[in-house]
Amino acid sequence: MSKPDPADELRRLYPPLLTTAHVAEMMHSTIGDVRDKVHRRELPALRWGQQYRFFRDEVIDALSRVEPDHDEETSDDTERDET
Repeated sequence: MSKPDPADELRRLYPPLLTTAHVAEMMHSTIGDVRDKVHRRELPALRWGQQYRFFRDEVIDALSRVEPDHDEETSDDTERDET
C-alpha cells in the first residue's frame, strides 16, 4: 500500500483557518518560531487584531517549499566543515 501524502494528512487534521498554535504544532516548533517566520516573510499570515491567522493550504505550500531546501543546505554545510 502506498504512503499517504503528508499534505493530505495535514488537510484532514487541521481546519482551513489556523491559529499560531496550530501552525506551531504542524511545524513541530514553538509559537515564537512561527512568529519569527512571519516577520521574516517566510510564512504568509493575516493580522487579526493583535493575533495572526493562517490559511492552511498556504502554510502547507510554505512548508513544502522550505523542507527540501533545508536538507540540502545542511548537507552542504557539513561537507564544507569536513574539508
